[in-house]
Amino acid sequence: MTLAASASDNIGVARVHFLLDGALLASDTTSPYGAAWSTLGFSGSHVLTAQAYDAAGNSTPSTAVT
Repeated sequence: MTLAASASDNIGVARVHFLLDGALLASDTTSPYGAAWSTLGFSGSHVLTAQAYDAAGNSTPSTAVT
């Protein structure tokens, strides 16, 4: 599965973390922000979020997707 997120900041986005059930799945430092998730071995529902960080370390999470 391909994950994608868009993020912006008045200073700039340093990185975007992709989280699966609250645990770090992948990180991307280049726009467009994305990651791949192999769903093999996973069953049931899971929660995906993206968390964008700026150069100062401030962060904002996305809305969770189940």
